[in-house]
Amino acid sequence: MRKQEQILSVIALVLLAGIILYHVLSSPLRYEVTVEEEVTTETVVATTTVSLSVTDASPTEAAPPAETPSEPVTEAPTAAPGIDSSGKVNLNTATLEDLKTLKGVGDSKAQAILDDRNENGPFSSIEDLTRVSGIGQKTFESLKDQITV
Repeated sequence: MRKQEQILSVIALVLLAGIILYHVLSSPLRYEVTVEEEVTTETVVATTTVSLSVTDASPTEAAPPAETPSEPVTEAPTAAPGIDSSGKVNLNTATLEDLKTLKGVGDSKAQAILDDRNENGPFSSIEDLTRVSGIGQKTFESLKDQITV
């Protein structure tokens, strides 16, 4: 009976290791690395800023990266430049990627918005979005709660 217990223990350990390995490998991680360098030749001083953020999509929260005292660590921006704190996309500051986050706006409509903004200047109200070719009243109605100027 002792040998059977040992065999079952080994099988249980192998299964447990397999489950842990599966969990680790199936958790999508996103690494963002930003490196900024500033070199002043007059005083021969070099400054390097490195930031690393890890986002774990699993229910458990990932531990923050350790800070190295010799290198200042900066936080990654929390929002896109064209998206305000309420989550609305600002038509006057949004990038192509920001505009593509709007429901029903793909590459061509986002580019049309940017082209119109460059040709006609900033939007004075959200209703000005209807001046963009390809965006009619129906599209505007579906977007008006997601945009701002």
